[in-house]
Amino acid sequence: MNGPWRSAAIACCLVAGCGLDGCDSRQHGEELFELHCADCHEMSNPDLKKQPPKLEGLFQAKGLPSGAPATDEQVRKTIIEGLGTMPAFQGRLSQGDVDDLIRYLHTLK
Repeated sequence: MNGPWRSAAIACCLVAGCGLDGCDSRQHGEELFELHCADCHEMSNPDLKKQPPKLEGLFQAKGLPSGAPATDEQVRKTIIEGLGTMPAFQGRLSQGDVDDLIRYLHTLK
């Protein structure tokens, strides 16, 4: 599903409380990724001085692009606190959202 239908489906699922009401957490994580991460991590943005790293294979690597270990705890810290030009998501994502997002990132190979 692409275009406006995909955006509408993501918004509908988020409004409906997808992670808590029948949708699986991986799907919720994918929706969160599309909503909060994909614009920077999957597409080139000429307005950015440095392009953010692609996240495919993130947990298969020995370390993160920052040099930190590729662990759930370190990825969680980066999502919550931000890093460099990446914004912090503390207060914007719940702990469950971050859990679902990390679960989804594990599936990117």
